[in-house]
Amino acid sequence: MIKKIPLVSIIDDDHFFQYSTKRILEQSEKVKDILQFYDGEEAIDYLIENKNESHRLPNLIFLDLNMPFMDGWQFLDAFTTHKFSLELITIYICTSSTSLMDKEKFNKYPKLNGYLIKPISKHEFSKTLERELIKH
Repeated sequence: MIKKIPLVSIIDDDHFFQYSTKRILEQSEKVKDILQFYDGEEAIDYLIENKNESHRLPNLIFLDLNMPFMDGWQFLDAFTTHKFSLELITIYICTSSTSLMDKEKFNKYPKLNGYLIKPISKHEFSKTLERELIKH
């Protein structure tokens, strides 16, 4: 049986990025289920609501920085405020931002595992999934 990451979440307001990333993840056959959120607020509300049900929490999150309502940094602040099963959730930033300020902010969040610059290739997603599969 092929080992799979149980639950991956994509948090991004860009519908094309959502669609293409979901297709890449499905085609990789390394992911069992995918949760999609179009802003950070929607995602953090879901996580808070399911906080005590670890099977409903994503093992891996691909997080955009620039979104309406609640951006990626605000999401991370809210995420660190709540006591989720932190050892179960890995977060990768997915952004088109090459800002030095964003990269410096990245280092302030120990839960972040990577900073992926869009457009992200299938190969880069595949390497990321492989790294995560080793952990599980």
